[in-house]
Amino acid sequence: MLRVLCLNGPNLDMLGRREPGVYGSLTLPELEERVRRWGADSGCEVECLQSNRESELIEAIHGAADFDGVVINPGALTHTSFALRDAVAAVDIPVVEVHISNVRSRDRWRRRSVLSDVAVHTIFGRGPDGYRAALRHLVNRASCPVETRRYGPHPDQVFDLRPGSGRRGAALVHGGFWLDTWGRDTTESWAVDLHRRGVATANLEYRRLGSGGGVVPTLADVAEALAAASDALSPTPPIVIGHSAGAHLALAVAARAGIGGLVLVSGVYDPAAPGVDEVGAAAGRRFDPDAATRLDRLAPPDCPVLLIHGAEDRVVPPAQSEAAAAALGGVAELAIVPGEGHFDVLKPASESWRKVADWLERLP
Repeated sequence: MLRVLCLNGPNLDMLGRREPGVYGSLTLPELEERVRRWGADSGCEVECLQSNRESELIEAIHGAADFDGVVINPGALTHTSFALRDAVAAVDIPVVEVHISNVRSRDRWRRRSVLSDVAVHTIFGRGPDGYRAALRHLVNRASCPVETRRYGPHPDQVFDLRPGSGRRGAALVHGGFWLDTWGRDTTESWAVDLHRRGVATANLEYRRLGSGGGVVPTLADVAEALAAASDALSPTPPIVIGHSAGAHLALAVAARAGIGGLVLVSGVYDPAAPGVDEVGAAAGRRFDPDAATRLDRLAPPDCPVLLIHGAEDRVVPPAQSEAAAAALGGVAELAIVPGEGHFDVLKPASESWRKVADWLERLP
């Protein structure tokens, strides 16, 4: 069992009273109880500490040698404390930075973090659930070797490479409605499961809305990342697996990517269609205002295609995958999985993922 130290910085003791429209109604004791429960569910023993004093947070990090990882919400110290940054850089354990609010969409001074380049990952704008994502990230990092490689100068132009024992490799394209509040940590559990099955993986990051993305730069990033990942994975063309908006991006570049297969999970291809979550519909209009990546404008890939969608998906309706299967014609196999929703499919224990794994094994 991993031991994780969860640190909360200045003013986090005011949760539930301080700006509930920004930080929610959950109090700090309630949050800490959730974090401990999420940790136990993930195989982590979590110890929590909150302090309004910079020095106490620094000393806690210095004394974290007996822990396997740290989750820290530094509060406003994120933007100013180079002393805290030096403490994170000095310890030889992974530190994940978490923020409840979307710091990139608030005051300009909040958009800069002095910790992000020394933390192993930064999660923001997901509310309290960001802490659960941070714990999952630490568990996944500890599960198998991982190497982060860069394919461009932007901080988001990277991918995480995990080795495999077989001849096949897979590139993963995460979703999140093209927004930078969601990153490649959401598909890490797939990467770890594929590693255990002998499949090498490259878990791709790319510019999104809020971090310089848009239809042209984002598609360019995904295509370039796939090219770099293909060289790193194996001699055979990789399988590309995309979730939600990542399925849309994977399909948009697949025809010119030289891949061995395409798996599209819970894909959103027309955010303006009925039933799509309102946040996703708005993000889709921002991402591609001219609908240049509409289904009828995309060239079909020259490889086998599997489309998977949970029948109970209330974020992106299954009709999106049904329309994509019809547009792709005979090259596509479609499975609508009873009883599963939009995020269930991200769990390796799900029936949806079992179908993906079985399909991968059947490929020549």
